[in-house]
Amino acid sequence: MRDWLQIAVRPAGDTPTDGVLAVAAVLALEWAAPYADVSLGEEGHCLVEPDITAVAGLLRLGPERAERLRLAGRSALQIQEQEIHLVETSEGTWGLTEELDPWSAAGLAFEAATFVASTPVGHALAEILNISTVDDQHAVELLHDSQGWASKQVAQVIGQIATENPRRIANLLASLSAEVETLSDTHAVLRARYQADIELMQRNQ
Repeated sequence: MRDWLQIAVRPAGDTPTDGVLAVAAVLALEWAAPYADVSLGEEGHCLVEPDITAVAGLLRLGPERAERLRLAGRSALQIQEQEIHLVETSEGTWGLTEELDPWSAAGLAFEAATFVASTPVGHALAEILNISTVDDQHAVELLHDSQGWASKQVAQVIGQIATENPRRIANLLASLSAEVETLSDTHAVLRARYQADIELMQRNQ
């Protein structure tokens, strides 16, 4: 059994905007620490509160995962085809009667045809929603900022755990070493099995 590093992201508030920022923080932390178990809520080895710079973590969503969130957002509002227009209030609410969990709120933000922001986090979110490709220079800069925040949080979490329970860090490192060895063995087996195909593809490039 792996001794996973468990990090819980606690939303700063209970508004949809707070929820979307928390989702972005989860995605940024997952990217920065793929060996960690990152979740929303209060349960984990350490609690992390998201910062506005983490909002670009939303750009880490893959197409399939993003589509599932979009569908969840529509399902939460029980709407099918009509366009969604979101207007944020100064408190970070979206003028909806339905209660949204953070993931559904993120999906709804992605699905919305327009998002009119009022709060600083809302404006940062609107900026992310207007990005069409992660290869854009501005998107790269925002991703760099979000990963800087996430890496700092992970370093602080590991430092805290190392101080309180050094054995947990030792177990984590042992688990990661075993995983790397397994991946290396798998890679060697696959390469040996498909070496001829690999060489053929390289010649035809």
